[in-house]
Amino acid sequence: MSFLDDIVSAGRSVAGFIGGSGIGSTLARTALLGYTLNQVNKSINRQNNQNNVDRGVRLQVDPDPEAKIPVIYGTTFVNGIITDAELTNSNRTMYFCITLSEKTGTKLSDSAASAFTFKDIYWNDERVVFKTDGITVDYTVDRNGTVNSDYSGLIKVYCYNNGSANPVVPQGYTNASLTAATSVFPNWTANHTMSDLVFAIVQIEYNKEKNITGLPKMDFQISNSMTLPGDCLYDYMTNARYGAGIDPAEIYSS
Repeated sequence: MSFLDDIVSAGRSVAGFIGGSGIGSTLARTALLGYTLNQVNKSINRQNNQNNVDRGVRLQVDPDPEAKIPVIYGTTFVNGIITDAELTNSNRTMYFCITLSEKTGTKLSDSAASAFTFKDIYWNDERVVFKTDGITVDYTVDRNGTVNSDYSGLIKVYCYNNGSANPVVPQGYTNASLTAATSVFPNWTANHTMSDLVFAIVQIEYNKEKNITGLPKMDFQISNSMTLPGDCLYDYMTNARYGAGIDPAEIYSS
């Protein structure tokens, strides 16, 4: 069995219609793929009693080319948006790119670059505990402290801070052998820079017996060292990429 035994062929055909390596084309490709898979899946559902088809993956959010990338200040929990997805390994391994935040600029208060930290990550409202590599899931813990080892070794979460070339691990872990996103996500090239973005790549191994058949609700606790109101307002007002793009010379600051 695999994620999409009966509809992956249609998905591959649709994905071929849209090329390009930028965020815009990636979003469009994901949206079109999601739409087609949804239509085929509906058709399969109508015949399910006769065919007994395993309908596979459920996305965290509907693919949406109009989705906006958040800007995080301080510490918060964020789901992010799915900006790319890929099936490999005879449809048994699924990769999702989840974009979490724009990378913010320099703090006005001390001229230091803002720094992002991945803190806790949650899978279906259960806190993820990683193996020593800070990437591979070891087990999860629910709100009552119950440990679930079903996901051990079957899920990996690769975290990136400020583009594909800047891999990191969540707080409390160390790993001196981290890999650029272009070497993790299938078919990504040097053009997939994800510049000025904070994101994660989630790799999932299909296992129906352990209820791993897609991407559930995921929450990422992200912390940005830019927390002072003045720093945040100034950054958003002056940033030309995600903010208002106001000339700093037009802003009085003290």
